[in-house]
Amino acid sequence: MPRSALPAPLSTRPFSRREAVRLGITLDRLRGDGLVVPYWGVRSPRPPASTVERARCLLPLLRDDEFFSHVTALQLWGLPLPRRRELESLHVAATVSRQRRRAGVAGHRAQEGTPRGRVEGCPVSAPVEAWVQAATILGRDELVQIGDALAGPWSPHLEARELPIETLSAAAAVARQRTRPGRARLSAALSLVRSGVMSPRETSLRLLIVRHGLPEPEINVARRTRDGRWLGTPDLSYGREKIAVEYEGDHHRSDRGQWRRDIERSARFVDDGWAYHRVTDDHLAAPQAGAFLVRLARDLRDRG
Repeated sequence: MPRSALPAPLSTRPFSRREAVRLGITLDRLRGDGLVVPYWGVRSPRPPASTVERARCLLPLLRDDEFFSHVTALQLWGLPLPRRRELESLHVAATVSRQRRRAGVAGHRAQEGTPRGRVEGCPVSAPVEAWVQAATILGRDELVQIGDALAGPWSPHLEARELPIETLSAAAAVARQRTRPGRARLSAALSLVRSGVMSPRETSLRLLIVRHGLPEPEINVARRTRDGRWLGTPDLSYGREKIAVEYEGDHHRSDRGQWRRDIERSARFVDDGWAYHRVTDDHLAAPQAGAFLVRLARDLRDRG
């Protein structure tokens, strides 16, 4: 005998067992096929496939003073994190309630007045506050990537993009005054955050260069010839030495139009006397990173 259909409000979203019973759904139906149990006390029409969906599954269980925080809040704001973070526990902070133990959930205590927002239908730490919180979890380079993202145009949410670096500095200063965990790592990351960065890989490339003692390049500066003809806007460049460094993701290879534009752009720079370095994922790690850095150092020396 086929199972009865769920009421319209519950047929497309996660819901608590309490809500289901209130709407007249029997416990037998809740135990039946076609529903998954992402968390104790919650049912969902389908298994969650992302951090956003996992957060929505937990949402029916949150108390009024609980909200998603730390790394989870950063993910909900659409900020860049390694894929492995998708598999980690959800981070939930509470200002009043006693922290409850739940499988797949990391609980935290937050101060009253912690800046908050709402995104993807979920209560969350405000973007910069989540970045400060995540300093207890993330490494320095990950924090720099998030900082670059907050100061850049990466997030689809206006509250989490193109923020002044001064806003990040003020939040880090408050964290230092409160002697919050991770404050030293946060300060180290803040010193490396830059505005105008367009992707996480650009951040990784810049950090690779600086970490090996080479001068910090300029970021996304439009370059022209002496007579004013436009050359392009390389990811990283050294204007005085006429050196350009361009990160090329896989779409630069698979997109025929992009591939042609890349060739034309590199030709313009080379014709104008620039050294033009095309970098891929392979160049961000050994052994190719070493070879790239040697070539870049040589060009800086010869053109300096």
